[in-house]
Amino acid sequence: MSKEVFALDIGTRKVMGIIASLQEAIRIEAVEVIEHVSRPMFDGQIHSIEEVAAAVSKIKLALESRTKKKLRQVAVAVAGRNLVTFRSKVSKAFEAEQEVTQEMIRGLEFEGVEKIVRDSGNDLMQFYCVGYSPRYYELDGEKISTLLGHRARSIAAEVIVTFLPRVVLDSMFSVLKKAGLEATNITLEPIAALGAIIPEEMRNLNIVLVDIGAGTSDLALTKDGNVYAYAMVAEAGDEITEHISRLLLTDFSTAERIKRKLDSDEGIEYEDIWGKRCAIEAASVKKELLPAVRKLAQSIAGAGLDLNGGPPHAVVAVGGGSLTPLLMQELTRSFGVAEGKAGIRLPYMIRQVKDLTGALTGPEAITPIGIALMAVHSLGLRFMDLEVNGRKMRMLDFQQKKDIMGALTLSGALSNKKLYPRPGLSLTVEVNGQLRVIKGTLGEPARVRVNGRPVSSLTDRIESGDVIEFQEALDGKDGSARVGDLTAPESLEIFLNKEALKVCPLVTMDGEPVAIDAPVHDRAKIEASSLKVRDVLRYAHSDAADLSERQILVNINGAPRILTQRNFTVRLNAGPCELDTELGSGDEVEFAYNEPTHYRIRDVLNIPPALETMRVNVDGEDIEVAIGTAEVFMNGNQVKPEEFLIDGADVKICRAENRQVLLSEIFKYIEFDPYKGLGKNIRILVNGSPAGFTTPLKEGSRIRILFEDRQ
Repeated sequence: MSKEVFALDIGTRKVMGIIASLQEAIRIEAVEVIEHVSRPMFDGQIHSIEEVAAAVSKIKLALESRTKKKLRQVAVAVAGRNLVTFRSKVSKAFEAEQEVTQEMIRGLEFEGVEKIVRDSGNDLMQFYCVGYSPRYYELDGEKISTLLGHRARSIAAEVIVTFLPRVVLDSMFSVLKKAGLEATNITLEPIAALGAIIPEEMRNLNIVLVDIGAGTSDLALTKDGNVYAYAMVAEAGDEITEHISRLLLTDFSTAERIKRKLDSDEGIEYEDIWGKRCAIEAASVKKELLPAVRKLAQSIAGAGLDLNGGPPHAVVAVGGGSLTPLLMQELTRSFGVAEGKAGIRLPYMIRQVKDLTGALTGPEAITPIGIALMAVHSLGLRFMDLEVNGRKMRMLDFQQKKDIMGALTLSGALSNKKLYPRPGLSLTVEVNGQLRVIKGTLGEPARVRVNGRPVSSLTDRIESGDVIEFQEALDGKDGSARVGDLTAPESLEIFLNKEALKVCPLVTMDGEPVAIDAPVHDRAKIEASSLKVRDVLRYAHSDAADLSERQILVNINGAPRILTQRNFTVRLNAGPCELDTELGSGDEVEFAYNEPTHYRIRDVLNIPPALETMRVNVDGEDIEVAIGTAEVFMNGNQVKPEEFLIDGADVKICRAENRQVLLSEIFKYIEFDPYKGLGKNIRILVNGSPAGFTTPLKEGSRIRILFEDRQ
């Protein structure tokens, strides 16, 4: 049973319709061509939907009349001028050498697609994703044809991602709808031409195919058995026609007729815009056209060389514009290929096609034949009705991948969204001099469900009617911890002023006291010290922060000594201690905030006790007076050991020889009431003679203290 298709090539200058069937070979049953009356299309883009629809309707009616069949479905192609192509290079490094898997390669390529979607700055919601192709791979910085199975520390890839503006298809569908047709198979014009004229066995050659029409020149490149790039130049046959129009002052239609006669080598007659009949030799016109033809060739070659990275093995031209005089020789020169390696391929070279009409002879027939071939073999594109994150859409896939990745890109679900998570940063902390690393989480990759079921790969195929749910990847959380997670010292039982307390040793972060539940920041230094006296006081007394200590420097017999004065008193286990004295379980601390701690000379000097005594009589009472063997001086003045020390004091102790007891010393041994002498004169007698405070005493001295009325 034969399969019959209706193929339609809507070009800038002409519309061609073909009826083809698949039997023992592909047979061309009928052909119809109509040239646009005016110029409803420019550079491959439909401008006047009404005029183009009228031309398509005429083609349809003519073919229906000839085949006696009603035509409802049609295969069409879209001009390559509307493609938007982006390039992106991405790389990935590993901590250790790894074997490269297919999943790694896919992930690398998808990262390149994601980067383009994220960074292109274009509203890709208005574009269909045509697909992507890797241009090259790198293994540890060196280019390589394939990564799979190699071991590497780093891999990289450059990808080309191609998008098609939705408005292009919208205008195409509008034309077909007005003509009563429905597109069942869609392709790109350069893909159709290449499928027809460059068979699989020729694609190992590096070939640049150029489909030169009236409005655009579409390029497709093959190498190593694959089609790996497409491009478009918005210059084609119309540029040459317009040049003739300006040169000879004719309207566009007349200029187009003149262009088609240039290879006849005959005189050409025409009418200029003044209505004047003119004649010119074809050779003369071709000479004048050479700069314009050269410019067109250079534009085409520039795009081809840029994509190919250098001259190809061959340049194959198709399309009506390829017949432009002198163009083949200029393409040969501009591409930098040898003579004979740039030329035109014609329909008779397509082996699997039989033209029963005999009408398809020129290169302009290659694209419509290619459209028919793709439709017959179901190689074109179809739309699928999908729902992505609640948004209904129609998907078009130019490479028949029909995968989840294409649907997500087309729907805009990937716009500013992540497919792969960023691992959380590690937290580095020093705890009691030991380095600790708290790792961040790896994050969660993007989650995709199709019809409620999770999928393992974004390359999984989808079908019309599928419902896709996409949740972007969640970045990993940075490493985090609280002080108590890293150090948790045990509480000790301490007795403070006889009251039992449970106290935890002090923990500091960067030198400052910190709570156990405080968050830790990166590069923090945490110290958990032993429990000290000050920790217990800080825990038990809200006013412990007001405790103050002051250090003073004194010289004792020429030796410097630092002493601490306090506005409080503290003792540990009934003995002296410092605030930084370490505690153990069960220790007893005595603390008094209102009892300052000061030092007297006797607290720091070891003063020898008196070795002798002297007996004297004071007002009839015998007393014993100690005779000291040392004298104490502070800052040059003799002082008693009970004297308070001051900052900077210079204290000396001297041994006394022939120590004398002065009268003033007896007042330490007797009760003397100074108020008794108020209003009276005090007179002191030693052995009956008047004496003063510095009068020396001897053994047995008799002392009288008299209070006499004043005269």
